[in-house]
Parts: sequence; structure tokens; C-alpha cells
Amino acid sequence: MFQKYASWVFRLRWVIVPIWLVVMALAIALLPNLQAVVARQNTTYLPDTNSVIQAQKLANQVDPGKNAKTTAVIAIQRRSGLTDADVQYFENGLQYLEQHKSAYGIVTVTDKRNTDSSLASKFRSGDNTTELGTVGFSHGVGDPELPDDLAMVKQAFSTPPAGAHVYVTGDAPIQEEDIQISQQGADKTTVVTIVLVLVILLLVFRSILAPVLTLAAIGLSFVLSSSIVAGFAKLGLPVSTFTQTFLIAVLFGAGTDYTIILINRFREELSRHGGDKQAALIAAFQGVGKTVVFSSLTVIVSFAALGFANFGLYKSAVGVSIGVTITLVTCLAFIPALMGILGPVLYWPRKPVGGHAHGDSRVWRATALVSTRWPWRTILVLLVVLLPVALLFGSDRSFNPMSDIPQAPAVKGFQAVAQAFGPGEALPSTIVLHTDGNLRSSDGLATIQKLSTAMANVPGVKEVDSATQPIGKKITDFELSTQNQKAADGLHKVSNGLTTLSSQLLQSAQQAQDGISGAKSLAQGAQQVHDGLRSVNQGLSQLAGSANQLNRGASQLSSGLSLAAVGANSVAGGAESLAASQRELSDLASQLNSGLQAWAAKHPQDAADPSFQKLLGLASAQQSGSQQAASGAVTVAGGAQALAKSIGKLQQGGEALNHGLGQLSQGAMQLSQGTAKLADGSAQVSNGVAKLPPSLQQTASGLQAAGQGARQLEDGVSQVRQYLSATKSAETAGDPGFHVPESAVTSNADLRKAMDAYISPDGHIAKFTVILSQNPYSAEAMANLASIRTAAETALQSSPIHTGTVLAGGTTAVQEALNEISAKDFTRTMVIVLAAIFLLLVAMLRSLIAPLYIIASLAGTYTVTMGCLQTIVLHVLHKPGVSWAVPFFVFLLLVALGVDYSMFLMARFEEEYLRGMSPSDAIREAMSKMGKVIFSAAAIMAGTFGSMIVAGVESLTEIGLSVVMGLILYAAVFLAFFIPASVRVVGRGHGWPFRFEKTVAKHFRRPAEE
Repeated sequence: MFQKYASWVFRLRWVIVPIWLVVMALAIALLPNLQAVVARQNTTYLPDTNSVIQAQKLANQVDPGKNAKTTAVIAIQRRSGLTDADVQYFENGLQYLEQHKSAYGIVTVTDKRNTDSSLASKFRSGDNTTELGTVGFSHGVGDPELPDDLAMVKQAFSTPPAGAHVYVTGDAPIQEEDIQISQQGADKTTVVTIVLVLVILLLVFRSILAPVLTLAAIGLSFVLSSSIVAGFAKLGLPVSTFTQTFLIAVLFGAGTDYTIILINRFREELSRHGGDKQAALIAAFQGVGKTVVFSSLTVIVSFAALGFANFGLYKSAVGVSIGVTITLVTCLAFIPALMGILGPVLYWPRKPVGGHAHGDSRVWRATALVSTRWPWRTILVLLVVLLPVALLFGSDRSFNPMSDIPQAPAVKGFQAVAQAFGPGEALPSTIVLHTDGNLRSSDGLATIQKLSTAMANVPGVKEVDSATQPIGKKITDFELSTQNQKAADGLHKVSNGLTTLSSQLLQSAQQAQDGISGAKSLAQGAQQVHDGLRSVNQGLSQLAGSANQLNRGASQLSSGLSLAAVGANSVAGGAESLAASQRELSDLASQLNSGLQAWAAKHPQDAADPSFQKLLGLASAQQSGSQQAASGAVTVAGGAQALAKSIGKLQQGGEALNHGLGQLSQGAMQLSQGTAKLADGSAQVSNGVAKLPPSLQQTASGLQAAGQGARQLEDGVSQVRQYLSATKSAETAGDPGFHVPESAVTSNADLRKAMDAYISPDGHIAKFTVILSQNPYSAEAMANLASIRTAAETALQSSPIHTGTVLAGGTTAVQEALNEISAKDFTRTMVIVLAAIFLLLVAMLRSLIAPLYIIASLAGTYTVTMGCLQTIVLHVLHKPGVSWAVPFFVFLLLVALGVDYSMFLMARFEEEYLRGMSPSDAIREAMSKMGKVIFSAAAIMAGTFGSMIVAGVESLTEIGLSVVMGLILYAAVFLAFFIPASVRVVGRGHGWPFRFEKTVAKHFRRPAEE
């Protein structure tokens, strides 16, 4: 078959080469770029049905208006302490982002400026060295716009004050920088790989054209493969940075190996056929075509088997099978066409010489002699030496992507935030409760608090934020211990009141007892009052009669006073007239006296006359008497007027007396009637008072009992108060309880804000933010997350709303899910890969025995290699463990690539064995002839994977180092000792159960021998 195929390729060589080149050009021009596609892929690779993805979807329903697809943490730090200028710069930057949210792809900006004052402490570290804010983006990891969004955010904080540093960290920046650094590492790997392969090819071929054409052909194959894989990625094929890196390493490694085998055999056949290009090409294909096809098929099938994996990251390596397929086509079509065109010129400046291109391998011949001579001893020695190393391969794993990129700015930012706030602050975990009950209720909030308390008590949990404790501390007003304390304070007042009441009741009882004798006296007094009222009634009756007589006399008096008043008024009028006359007479007498005095002055002689003197004396006396009479008349007139007024008032008094006596008479009559009734009532009072002493005796007994009861009640209230006060200690020594009144659910504004932030609008979903004290990527954090989930589920069962589902989300949950799903897929995929390789080996070697010890050699190589790697990682590099994805990919690469060298060796063994040699001689000859070829191929493959060490990504470094160690171990130990020893042990049973030796030997002829 291979002869006809080679002949066909030779005839169409001038068509194949240009078609191939055109296909390359079209693929590059029309198909997408793999690097760009990888950068935009989802990096979690978890299926939508995974609980972590479901948790995230539920959490997004809590506050739909503020949901972001991914977040970043922005932090400013000054190790000596933030200054006012630092804080102002940081706040201005955050405010600028908030003002330009749409341009920056930002949904939310959260910091101490726009947060409740009670939450402000969460944004400033306790040592005042760091302040942070969070930014939510509308684009997720994988969206083409996110790198630009992050770049603009970094630009907004590109000029911090001298001495201060601004970091952009968190999930989104770490993943984006991981992608960028991985792609940069892939570029470095490509350059180093090309250089290494070129150097090795120059050493192997010792010519210029063959290495250059080989490298060019594999390079074109890689470019075409990358474009085609990118095209499939657009259709849904998972890809990752591993896809890129593995394509480079595997295609340049395996492709170069296949090319070396083919070109070397072509050179050997050219020397045998005298430079006949067609004959040499046909012979070369006949000799190694099968080996190349089956070797490449093992790689293709191994990587294609990953399509059965559930884990997207494992599936992302399926693209390598596409690349190896294209490389196989390159090795079977494009390179043979070039070989047919160039012929011996391919090896310029050297010429093809006879014999084997590499010569015999003395080292492998020696190891084959030892192994076939003492096969069991060889196997035992290998077991004793290698088994302890293989047992070093344990379960220590690292799930921290930051360890892949320790120098990345986002990683340094995370470390700064972790140092200031704790490692869990930048990447908190999310716990989601989904229930049919209403969490926006008193029972719902009590349920949330019970779960919050249970999770907060799990070791390794620093803080739990929820609707009932938005800053990690429950709302104390709703703690039952606080409410009980308030009730105890109230009961203390009640107790004091009961004490007072008890004393008063007992005192009243004593007073009631003392009042019994007084009640007896009161009864006697009441009787006396009754008797007195009888006498009063009689007196009032007499008074009423007298009042009538007085009333009649008052009427007569009133009439007499009226007449007197008239007379008084007449007297007053006469007196006033008399007074006026007397004043006139006095004036005349005064004038007479004055005239006589004047005449006497003028007639002194006459004045001396005794008669005149007597007349003058009479005039003076008259003047004096008239003046006195006038004065008296005035006085009389005033008295008469006063008398008239007095008699008028007396008349009014008489009338009032008459009226009053009339009323007195009526009142006396009414009073007499009232006293009669009062006397009757006093009789009833007297009878009732007589009954009072027995009643007071009963009252005193009742008051005594009431006082004693009040004292007992006070004792009970004191005990209840002491019990309620004791519950206050539950805050530090137990569960203080929690209860939110239904009225507070709708009326408490702060509580409603907290509910809006942590409970969905329909009340069926509650979100809890859990901040761990460990690194969120650590194995301890993942173990804690499982405990946190268990604690929440247990608390839910005893809560008021006790049905629902608890899910975990966030960084730690993603890593835990990756660990779980990758571990399940590892075993499953490993079985599929080994089964596929086994079937291919059976088909190629036509044996069931040989594939078993070949697979055993591959398994031994893998476990010993991983034991060495884990020892280096743990005890030399002092890492927590091997990167979690490394064991799987190292297994895949060592098995898929290592089996190639087994096929190279066993194909030559079969060739020699079928020519009639014994199994021991055949394996010795095969190892002698193929030793240098296999070592060259292994060196190329180790070189391509060794170039991954310079990628700057820890997981790629571990994979590259593992493949280098594994290939060296496989070539130098298992192929050198274990395989030949196993061939010697199996002996003639090599072909069991197939009996094909004689048939094949009859028809097997080497072209040179025909």
C-alpha cells in the first residue's frame, strides 16, 4: 500500500507543493487567529449545569440592577500610611470612573463615598496604609472589550502621588493578565522551539537545506493547524492557552520526529538506489511509512479521546489532534513531494552515503545485552529503584493561578490587599440560599441569621456578610438577647412597683385593721348625726315661721323708710334755702360793719359816742352771728342731704331685707324639708356604718392576702428578670438568638437596604458573602468551603424556613469545582486514552502481549516523573503542590508521545524478528539501529517542551520540566532496560495470539535485497 502511495505522491509532486502552499495562504487569510480566539474564551470551562455556575446565576438575581459580569478591586497603598493627598487622588479617580461608567464598560463603582457610613471601615485597612474600591464591569472574562476596559481603568490611576501605589487586582485582572502572560509565554516558546529544533536538525542532518525545509514545512503546518483550530473554536471547540502551547511543542516535536525518520530513511535509500528519487521514496515509505502513520495516530487518538471528557480545559487539548493530523498530512504529502523534487540536493552540501544514517548505538546495544541476559534481575532492580520515587507522587496540588504569574501587576496588587485586609477580602466566596419560602419576612430573616452564624463559626471564616449582618455583625436591635435585656429592664421597674404595692397593701391592711374600732365610733357618731339632724329640722321649721313674721315687719319698715326718705329730702331742700339766706344775711352784716368802721374812721369824734360804740359792737356781733348762722345752715343742709341719702339706702336695705327675709323664709322651709330627708339618709348611713366593722375586717384580710401575693409576684418577676438578663451573656457564650418583628421588615429603612443588597426582590434567594482567612485559591480554603456549605445546610434544617438549596460560588468554589470535575475526568479520560493506545499497538504490532508491557513502561515513566516533579516543587521550590492541571497533561503528553518511541523501536524489532532472528537478537539489533534515531527524536521533543520553561508561566514550566524528565527517563531507562528485558521474558510469545511470523517472513523483502 505504501509503495503505491509513494509512487502516486512522486508523480503529483509538482501539483502537491503549490496546492499545499495555496491552502496555507487561504487558511491564513480567511480563518481566525488562534491567539485572539484563546484570549476571548471562558477560562472556567465549567458546564452550565455545574452548581457553581448555578450559584452565580442565582446570585445575579439578588440585585439585578447592580450585577456585573466580573469585578476588579482598585487599591491605593502607602506603606507609611495614606496621606490626605493620597485619599483625595483615589476618591477623584473613583469619582471619574463613576462619571464615565458607560465609556469604561462599568456597571458599579463601590467605595466608602457611596456606601453607608457603617460600611466605611471595610474600605480602609486598620493600619491606614491601604484603601480600596470595587468596580463591576458589564463585560466578562472572554469578552473582547474587557482588556480595553481594564486598560482605561489603569490609565485613570496612572499618576498616583509620589510614594503611593495604585493596584488593579481581583478576578478579572488576574485572569486577563494570566491570558496575556500565557500568550507572551507561547510566543517565547515558539521562538525558543524554532531555534532549538533548527540547531538539533543541523546537528542531525549536518546539512542546511534539509533542516530549513523541515522547519519550514512544520512551521507552515503549525500555522495552518492554528487557523483551523481557531475556526473550530468559533464553532464551539474549547481552546485555551494550553492549546496554543501544546500545538507549538507537539507539532514541532512530533512533526520534526516524523520528518527526521522519513528524511533519514530517504537518505539511506538514496544511497542504496544510486540516487533514484522515486525508488528511494517508495522504499522509504515502505520501511517507515507504517511507523509514521501509527505513531502519529497514537498522538491523534490520544488527544482526540479528550473529546469524551466533561471538563472544558481537558477538551481544549483536542485541538492538538487536529494539528497532528495536519502535520501527518504534511509528512505524508508535502514533505515527500519536496523530497521527490529535490532528491539528493535535500542534503546539500553533503551527499547521501550508504549505510544507516545515524550508525549503531553502542549504548543501547550494551543495555540490550544486559537486559536480555538477566531480564528478571533487570526488572527487579528497576522496581526497587523506581518504585520509591513513584510513591512520592501524592495529592498535593496548587489551584492558585497567581502562582503561574507571580510577577504580574494584578498578583502584586492581590498580595498588597491581602497584607492589608487579609487574603479573602479581594476574592470573597458567595453562598446562595434558594428556597420557596419568603426570606423577606421575620422567619426568613431569622433563617438568614441562623445560617450566617453557623457559617461564621466555621474555622477559617473571617467574616460573613448577609442581610442581617451587612458588615459581618448582626443587627443587635433584633437579637433576642438584646430584646430580653430590654424586657428585663422593664421587669425590673415592674418588680420595684410590685415591691411598693406589696408594702402599701400590707400597710393598708394594717390601717384597715386599725379602722375597725374607728368604724364603731363612726357608727355611734352617725346615730348622733341623725338625732341632731332631727333637732335641726325642728329648729328650721320654727325658723321658717319666724322668717315669715320678719318678712312682714320688713315690708312695713320698707314702707316707713320710703316716707322718711321723702321727708328727709324736703328737710334737705329747706336747709339748703336757709343756708343760702344766712349767707346773704352774713354778707349784709359784714357790709354794715365795714360801713360803720369806715364812718368811724372818718368821724373819730362821733365814733367816740357811747351810742355809736354800742351800735358798732352790735354790728360786729351781728356780723359774727350771721356768719355762724350761715355756717350752721350749711351744715344742717349737708346733714339733711346725708340723712336723705341714708334714708334712701336704708330704704334699699329695707327692701333687700324684705326680699332676703322672703328668701330666708322659703330657704328655711326648703332647708327644713332637706334636713328631714338628710335625717332619713343619716338613718341609712347610721345603719350602713353599723355594718362597716365586719366589712373592714374582711377588707383587712383581703389587703393582707393581696400584699403577700404582690410580694410573691415580685419574687417571680425578679427571677424572670435575672433569667432574661442572663441571656445577654449568649452574645459571647452561645447563641444570642435573632428575631425581627414583621413591622420592622417593612418600616426599618436600614434593614430594607440590607435586604435589597442580599435578598432577591421576590424573597426566594439570599446571598451570603463569605470572607476567608486563607488564600481563596488554597487547598485549605476549598476544604473550608465544603465545611461552610455543610454548616449552612445543617443550620437550614433547624431554621424557621427549613427547606431549600445551598450553593457556593466565587473564586474558591470555582477552584473546588475544577478540582472535583478534573479529578473525575482524569481517571475516565486516562482509561479511554490507554485503551485507544492499546488497540493501536495491537493493530500495529499484531500482539496482545507487547502492548501490555509498553503501556506498563509508559505508566511507570509517568508515576516516576511525577514523583520527581512533586519532590522538586515541594522541597526545592517550596510550593504548596503541583499545579492542578499538570498531572493530567503530563500523563497525556508522556503517554501519547512516549509511545511513539516504543513504536519506532518495536517496528524495527518486528522487522528484524520477522526476518528470522530470535526475540533477543531482534531487540538487540533494533536497539542498536534505532538508538540514535530515537535519542535524536527524544532530544527534539524534549527541546520543544523544554522551551516551555522560559514561558514565565509556572504550570507550563512544570509541564515542560516533566516532559523533559519523562522523555529522558523513558529513553534512558524504560526503553533501554525495561522493554528489552520484557521482550526477553515474553520470548516467542510476542505475537500471541496472532500467528503471522511465517506468512509475513515469506513476503517481507527489503527493496535492497530484491
